[in-house]
Amino acid sequence: MTPPLLAFMATPMAAPETPWLRRLRLAWVLLCAALILAAALNPASVSRFGPLGALPALLLLIAMPVVGLVYWRAKTKADAAWNRSDHPKGEA
Repeated sequence: MTPPLLAFMATPMAAPETPWLRRLRLAWVLLCAALILAAALNPASVSRFGPLGALPALLLLIAMPVVGLVYWRAKTKADAAWNRSDHPKGEA
């Protein structure tokens, strides 16, 4: 007998990921990683290039939430459409 939590975790609850959603997700993850790196290197960048050294971190700080919002809205829309469809439950 499978424990209920494991059965729940093994059941697909989201829409299959399309190539476009996958690219958006990877872009968002890479932007998050780049923002972490830019924030860590920001003091060195500013000391070397002056105030313009903070520009990469600032641009990433703007781009990351925008791409994240686009991705999460598209993902939510795809999941809602998947849940409304007549696919057999438990199959991807």
